[in-house]
Amino acid sequence: MGYEICPLPPEDADALHALVNEIKDEEKYLFFSLRFPREGTLKYIESHIATGNPMIGAYAESGELVGWIDFNIGAFEEISHTATVGMGVSKSHRGKGLGERLLLACVASARRLGLEKLELEVFATNAAARGLYRKLGFVEEGCLRKKRKFRGRYEDIICMGLFLDRATRSSLDPAGKRAGKGRE
Repeated sequence: MGYEICPLPPEDADALHALVNEIKDEEKYLFFSLRFPREGTLKYIESHIATGNPMIGAYAESGELVGWIDFNIGAFEEISHTATVGMGVSKSHRGKGLGERLLLACVASARRLGLEKLELEVFATNAAARGLYRKLGFVEEGCLRKKRKFRGRYEDIICMGLFLDRATRSSLDPAGKRAGKGRE
């Protein structure tokens, strides 16, 4: 199955809203289980566009939004060389390389913007995501013990980072390949 990886426009707020809530309903991948109103999702996309923070969608051949990735550049001068990544992929499209393509597109966007480091947080129990992040060069930088308590159960959060230097550039997108652009 081919996927189109491209900027996520405000017109797809309903689709993103549904996708985020689908993943939230699984109760094990996204930090917060609170559902945001559709209008909040539209404002989130619009604020990303207004501030230059990329928001990238993954679309199935049918045109359905099946994944997204975004990042928020540090808001203060001292951390403006970094960005925090958030992403999600629909359950029915996991295990097909889509998360990797989204992450590679995110890395390419971060480099174009001159960022030096990407950061993310992932549940310690999410072995598949942690493996993907490690595969693409992210390293574990720490653990927030019992950071989340949901339905009486604690979960640790692993903090990971990727420095966007020449070494990671050559391993992630040699000769521009694997940059996550366009259809497969």
